[in-house]
Amino acid sequence: PPSRMVFSFLQMHLNRLTAGFIPPPPAHGRSSEGWNVLLVHAHPLRDSFSSELARHVTAGLQEGGHTVRTINLYDVKGDGQPFQAALTVDERSRYFSSPNPEDSQDVAPLITELRKADAIVFCYPTWWMGVPAILKGFIDRAFLPGVTFRVPEHGDTPSPLNGLVPGLQNVRKVAAVTTYGAPRYLVALAGDCGNALIARCILPLFHPEATVSWHGLYGMDGATEDDRKRFVRDVRQAFRQWLPPVVHKGNDSSGSSASNSKASPAG
Repeated sequence: PPSRMVFSFLQMHLNRLTAGFIPPPPAHGRSSEGWNVLLVHAHPLRDSFSSELARHVTAGLQEGGHTVRTINLYDVKGDGQPFQAALTVDERSRYFSSPNPEDSQDVAPLITELRKADAIVFCYPTWWMGVPAILKGFIDRAFLPGVTFRVPEHGDTPSPLNGLVPGLQNVRKVAAVTTYGAPRYLVALAGDCGNALIARCILPLFHPEATVSWHGLYGMDGATEDDRKRFVRDVRQAFRQWLPPVVHKGNDSSGSSASNSKASPAG
């Protein structure tokens, strides 16, 4: 109905302006093909709560019929070695003049994944009110001019949110799943640098109507086992419904089983 379209349009823009404080409009309709979702995970321990959350994000998306590609920044090539987070001297010296990602062999496959993604999920622990250094380094080294954005020139229409011309318009949805040791009011007082980075700085590099979904467990240091289980359950359910469900030919159901899609490592 027209009223729902107007409401969704307003909710989409309010979501972008409030950095995800106002939730995005719910997914409507059905899709004949699943979305390609890129999950970027940043935690060094495989048995961490963050790693458990990443697994349930993947499971929820698969249950909706979507394909998940995972970049585990602490095991980016599957050989147990972490991603090199520091921008090199050579990369910085040619950052604006010739930021060719193919010149950095570890960055090029990650950019390929960014260009193939319809949606991106960042899963990480909040440390000192910010993202882990390895995730910040991934953004520093992979979100390059000429790849994810351009500095506006005459005749360009930059994003009003950051003044840059977006370069990854293939990405239509963004989400973050994170944990905070502090309660929500302290996070608000101190400033949530992770939210500012993802929901304000890089969100405008994607499709002009891309929305952001924010899932945070606050006060984790004092959370009970039931609190954690509830959050895991809510996250899985949220990602099962985050994208339009896939309907295969000859199947009238609103979703598909996880066997119809797969999660695979990127890189």
